[in-house]
Amino acid sequence: MSFDIQLFHLQTMHDAKNLNDEDFFEHVDNFTEFSNTQFEALKARLLSYDYEITRIVDDTLHFKKADDASSAVAYLTRYAIYFSASFNQEDAFEISMTASEFTDTGEFAKFDPQLGEWEC
Repeated sequence: MSFDIQLFHLQTMHDAKNLNDEDFFEHVDNFTEFSNTQFEALKARLLSYDYEITRIVDDTLHFKKADDASSAVAYLTRYAIYFSASFNQEDAFEISMTASEFTDTGEFAKFDPQLGEWEC
């Protein structure tokens, strides 16, 4: 079992709330794409938070927290960052706080799929 947190463009949050569609997250075309500047800034920020790129598949960058004891991973796409960690308190807190901190520019919104709640 894992704990997951997602980070989207702020417009994606507004669209999700306005559409009120159960299947909203099933269709990537519902998501607002990050600009190249935003994508590069998010990549740099993940690196500054001690995430390492482990591989690149198409337009998705796969990251793992550099701490060997951590289970935290992140997947940066053109539309979202998907954080995931094993369901333990320390790693769940790590990815939740990281995603919260990434909302500080006002450009992004954090979504907790376990609770169905947004934070911006």
